[in-house]
Amino acid sequence: MKLLAAVAMLCCCVGSLHTCAQTLAVRPAPLPGTLIIPASDFIQEIPKGVVIADAGSLKVPWIYNNTALVLKSKTNLQVRVQVPEAGRYTLYVRSQGEKNTGFKVAINDKVTAESFGRGPLSWQPGGTFELPAGSAYVKLTRIDMGAAVDVLVLSKNASLKEDDIRPYQLPEDVQLLKQYTIPPSSAVKFGDVDGDGKTDFLVLEPDFSAHVFNNAGKELWAYKAPTEYVKERSEFEAPGVLWDFDHNGRAEVVHWRFIDGKEWLVVADGRTGNILRKTAWPTQPLPHVYNNFRLAIAHLHAGPANDLVAYTDMGGTQHVTAYSADLKQLWQHTEHRNKDNLGHYVYPVDLNADGLDEVLVGSLLLDTNGQEIWNRFDLLPDNHDHADSYKFSDLNGDGRLDIATANSETGVFVYDGMTGNIIWQNTAEHSQQLAVGNFLRGVAGPQVVIGGRTYGTRGTDEPGLSSQLYWFDNGGNLVKKWPGNPINGNPDFVRGNWRGDGATWLFWHKFRLSDAGTGELYFPDTVFHMFDFTGQGAEEVITLNQGRLSVFGSRSAAHSGKDSKKDLEYLRNSVVNHTHY
Repeated sequence: MKLLAAVAMLCCCVGSLHTCAQTLAVRPAPLPGTLIIPASDFIQEIPKGVVIADAGSLKVPWIYNNTALVLKSKTNLQVRVQVPEAGRYTLYVRSQGEKNTGFKVAINDKVTAESFGRGPLSWQPGGTFELPAGSAYVKLTRIDMGAAVDVLVLSKNASLKEDDIRPYQLPEDVQLLKQYTIPPSSAVKFGDVDGDGKTDFLVLEPDFSAHVFNNAGKELWAYKAPTEYVKERSEFEAPGVLWDFDHNGRAEVVHWRFIDGKEWLVVADGRTGNILRKTAWPTQPLPHVYNNFRLAIAHLHAGPANDLVAYTDMGGTQHVTAYSADLKQLWQHTEHRNKDNLGHYVYPVDLNADGLDEVLVGSLLLDTNGQEIWNRFDLLPDNHDHADSYKFSDLNGDGRLDIATANSETGVFVYDGMTGNIIWQNTAEHSQQLAVGNFLRGVAGPQVVIGGRTYGTRGTDEPGLSSQLYWFDNGGNLVKKWPGNPINGNPDFVRGNWRGDGATWLFWHKFRLSDAGTGELYFPDTVFHMFDFTGQGAEEVITLNQGRLSVFGSRSAAHSGKDSKKDLEYLRNSVVNHTHY
């Protein structure tokens, strides 16, 4: 919780696809004698069962910070706040629920007479409190489970309205730059398809349909996938990538298409969708299942990176296939393993510093020519214990890249890159996502932070997926967990140069992670990607939620005016070869 600060109004775009830019030039002055307590402030020690919700899941037009808590536990929630000045404060509570749900609020040792969260979403006064300046306790108490709360306010203004607090959402530094309405998708790929120097994007639907939009949000073209064999092709993100193979200043779109009864790997003109070249999609003849189908740009020849690697997991058979820019097959490696045993993505990365990529997929490393260097199938023989995410960094200080990987129920492993030997290992529930860097104050680095995933009990109203952070030092020792219990969702990490000053910031879920390993709510939706979207040198955070793609930047960013994406290795590694996994 912090003293009320003026920040820009969130702008939400609905209806036909368009962009929405931050237009509020002058921020309103802070409201005097007013303290806002967003629901997210109670997350630090969130009780088991309490669920994070947004306006969409609550079926309401707007909630503060687009973040509410559904109180599915009788355990009280408490925060300590700093009252700016002594005086009489009116409590306001914004909440919703049903007749048999509700809660009260205690300020220090005084409990409200009123209950909240017993009906439709409302802004409700909760009585007055004589408070001294300084520390005070705010507690949600006497809970009848099921109510939702998004914000509490203590104000000397006895007639404060909920519209008065709308301009003060999110930290002051957070600025909405663009917002797009897109088809529902968990896979959006970025590049410049029209050659104007601005970031365009490809939206891939779960059924492998594809839509290309320019930077202004205009749909340039779309490919509708047929449904002869399956309606929803995969539970994972669909395959696609944007890359300028032809060196004409415009990225081509590489993706899956179904033509004349066959599956094809297609390179299409990014502006029109017209096919430039195609080759057979590297799968067995139809019908087959669609599990993990992915594409990545690789550096397998001398000169700039300009090759393509495809990973196709049909369940029982997985291919890793490499192509040159003209879609000539360079090599193919085949494994006969169960679905997911090789993970969800393929990672071209130069581990031996010879200027060309090795190719990592699951616990298998291939050389530039597709020959096996090592595998650790002895550690991960079961398809349930597969690699969900990787990061590459020198974790042991020997000057060579190591591999940190989140391996499901077996936990986190740190491998020596070129041998596969384990440097250290530990457990972290179902280890799903991870980040590596010097993030924590006073802890030997680099640290590894894992999103440890947990599963709800079937047949109950528990969230299907939840996650909690596990922080490890450079020896693999557990330093701390945050928050107190897992929070619902399957969130990503993104990290980057938020302020444009070279310092690395780390974000997870909707939160900025501090050097104490705890989170402060920063965004209304969950983070998806982070790179120099605007081409001004700092890196912006892209969020994705229910058909809404938003770009947020730092209001205080030091913009160099130099587009980081002009560096092809930055473009490839930090923008194009991006995946949730």
